[in-house]
Amino acid sequence: MRYHQRGLALSSFLAVCVLVVFALIVSFKLVPAYIEEYTITRIFRQIASNPDFKNATAADVRAAFGRQTAIDRVEAISAQDIQVTRESGVLVIRTQYQVVIPLIGNVSLLVDFKPSSQ
Repeated sequence: MRYHQRGLALSSFLAVCVLVVFALIVSFKLVPAYIEEYTITRIFRQIASNPDFKNATAADVRAAFGRQTAIDRVEAISAQDIQVTRESGVLVIRTQYQVVIPLIGNVSLLVDFKPSSQ
């Protein structure tokens, strides 16, 4: 009867551990950028769905966005970075921005975001 070895070799286990740790490091660095993008989208939707802003000007919308970002501590964009339009009579707020996330040494991740109230 032949005996077949089962399981991982130590080198395979270490390689898997290194990959898992690298994936966790990247995830932990990306999460704050995605949370901030979610917060921006939430603010856009709150303003766009508010009946008080049905006929508001772009300056009024920017002022409301600026007040809300001060409360929620959004630092990726400012009120001047948003575009306020009306499409079929519906208020649409959108923007586009990039976040550079340093990883290791001179290696960074570039993430493009395009939040919108739609």
